[in-house]
Amino acid sequence: MKIKGHGSVRPVKNKKGEKVKNSWQLVVSLGEDPLTKKRVQKCRHFKGTKTEAKRALDEFVREIEQGLKLDADKVTFGEYAHQWLEARKTSGRFAPSTIERNNEILAYLLRHLESVSLGAIDTTTVRTLYITLAREGAGQATVQKASVLLKQIMRQAVNDDIVLRNPCDRVEAPKQQKSTRGTALDKKGVSRLMKALKEEESREYPLAKLPQQKHTADMAHVNVARIALGAGLRRGEILGLSWEDVNVEASEIHVCHTLCKTTGKLKSPKTASSNRVVAIDSQLMSDLMRWKAMQARYLLSLGISQNGTTPLITNEAGGRMDGGNLNRWWRSFCKRHGFEGLRIHDLRHTHATMLVSSGLNIKSVSSRIGHASVGITLDLYSHAQREDDKRAAAIIGKIMTEPAPKFGRVVNL
Repeated sequence: MKIKGHGSVRPVKNKKGEKVKNSWQLVVSLGEDPLTKKRVQKCRHFKGTKTEAKRALDEFVREIEQGLKLDADKVTFGEYAHQWLEARKTSGRFAPSTIERNNEILAYLLRHLESVSLGAIDTTTVRTLYITLAREGAGQATVQKASVLLKQIMRQAVNDDIVLRNPCDRVEAPKQQKSTRGTALDKKGVSRLMKALKEEESREYPLAKLPQQKHTADMAHVNVARIALGAGLRRGEILGLSWEDVNVEASEIHVCHTLCKTTGKLKSPKTASSNRVVAIDSQLMSDLMRWKAMQARYLLSLGISQNGTTPLITNEAGGRMDGGNLNRWWRSFCKRHGFEGLRIHDLRHTHATMLVSSGLNIKSVSSRIGHASVGITLDLYSHAQREDDKRAAAIIGKIMTEPAPKFGRVVNL
């Protein structure tokens, strides 16, 4: 967009339509927005004589032509970014985990831009920043997230009339890193994992001060792994389950909450599709019922009565389990049984991969694991369909190499 004309000075009128003495509105037209097709104007209120207002208009035009207000050089990126993040936090529209991630990525930007004035940030500054972050060892995903955050902050500076244009709009952002699938166990790996989980149930704790407490906590961990593998739930979804979410008669689990890893409180699932009912097999239901009985006995020893609102996965005090503690146990478990590098989330990947490779309808798999769209499932698990593709090649190859019948005929289809 460019300035159209030389701007205009318009008298300010009150509610009665009468002109207000020595009160003017300075208006500069920027033409039509190429995206919204709406007329774009920059306005400023001025008090003084009309002659003074005309001089102020000339100054206003010069500021816009330069792309920034005269006082933009007095506001540093660090000051404005902190203010932006605080406003984002107090708005209540963003989850604490989102604010925490914003703060982590902002640290990369502040390392280079904290003392730089907003008016000094141009396309060269932005382009150099991306290159510098990459050279310093920041991963592709980190640089991409930093570019998104910088663009959001500078867009708000435009909305606040501190800068006219967002310099990030003219710089090609780092290529967004595609989501990569995690490690998926094969059938032998699943069998070995199930055997290892079974061994945990008979594990002894001779050095533990409270062996019953230690054993019950470990059984809670074991059942997280079983649910992740058998139902394909996310870690937060499992930790957010209560016993009232388990339908024993129908062998189903209702996923209606997830545990926020930052606040430790329940919140709505990741997406609307994540709020779902997942069927589980009879063996997993039997394991959960055995765990429920064990949990009830342990909670009773603490003076807690198990009911529908009791967390399905509890910590040693009977409350909801912390994700960090679960991860520490999982790393220890994997080291003991030779599964180094395997994440809890990889059990969900294994669940989906097995279903896709077995030929189950991709839409059914997507609905079961709670993806927002079938496209996400296809992107993540297309590798699992290679086996089907090989079978298809074998079928067509067999047809093509079969000898022709002695007396064949052409059939119109």
